[in-house]
Amino acid sequence: MSIMDRLENRLRRTFLSRFNLMIVLVACYALGYIIGMVSPAFLNYLLFDPEYIFQGQVWRLITWILTPESSGFFMALITCFIYFSISKSLEMVIGTFRLNFFLLSGLLMNILMGFLYYALFPAELSGFVVYLNPYYLYAMLFVLFAMMFPDARFLFMFIFPIKGKWMIAITFLMYAVNIISAFANGIHGYAWIMVFMAMAATLALILFLLLSGFSFKRRGKTAVNFRRAQAEIRRRSGTGRVSNGPAKAAPRHKCEICGRNSDTHPELDFRYCSKCYGNHEYCTDHLYTHIHIKDPNDIASNFTGNGDAT
Repeated sequence: MSIMDRLENRLRRTFLSRFNLMIVLVACYALGYIIGMVSPAFLNYLLFDPEYIFQGQVWRLITWILTPESSGFFMALITCFIYFSISKSLEMVIGTFRLNFFLLSGLLMNILMGFLYYALFPAELSGFVVYLNPYYLYAMLFVLFAMMFPDARFLFMFIFPIKGKWMIAITFLMYAVNIISAFANGIHGYAWIMVFMAMAATLALILFLLLSGFSFKRRGKTAVNFRRAQAEIRRRSGTGRVSNGPAKAAPRHKCEICGRNSDTHPELDFRYCSKCYGNHEYCTDHLYTHIHIKDPNDIASNFTGNGDAT
């Protein structure tokens, strides 16, 4: 049993296990955007500023999560929808407690990095106020999802389909490009806080993986390649092996893609896809990546694309 399992058992009755914290964070993001449009000056009283925090404005330790990104209204709506969707998908896979633990630890990491930035680059020396926001932490949700489903496909820039394992590299590459661009444009103060925010999100991910006992070796045992799994199923079905012992009861759960079941892999979770025609069960590795089975009598269903299973 991992440390995360023991924490979940001890804290199962707390708020960490009762609701998705990302819903609150998305609401705060939307509220911060509205405040920024209606009264930008008031938003300055909500930003993370250690100098004012030390003077007694302790609410800034929480209200900084309302700090919006500089984007248009339409882009803000899309961002809220994407953050909510990826958090719901992760919640179904890793559970409410683990998702909330990752988000809460990431927020605390950002606060610590904000104070560290202030200690190394005081505002009177750098001429820059600590503009802390949880953008990099939210982006790390995609990395966490891609690590669990490396063969899942993402629409990069809503156009280009790429696999999850490449999405991880692209995410960190975008981190580097944004930071280098800020340094190149002479915005050194903002560039450094971007470095600290990226470090906070990365440390939160590493802490989550360590406490969960989630290593790349274990991931390789569960994240089976589609073609390899299908070839293995065909090979085994053609061997014609006959058992001389008593017939075993059929497993309670079985994935239709890779063939793994609840008897041979009790550590896996199996779910039925609500978007497939009929009853079709998949493991969590293939729940979001399989091709949905359509109703042959429903002509309109042939024109719908793949979506997430619920």
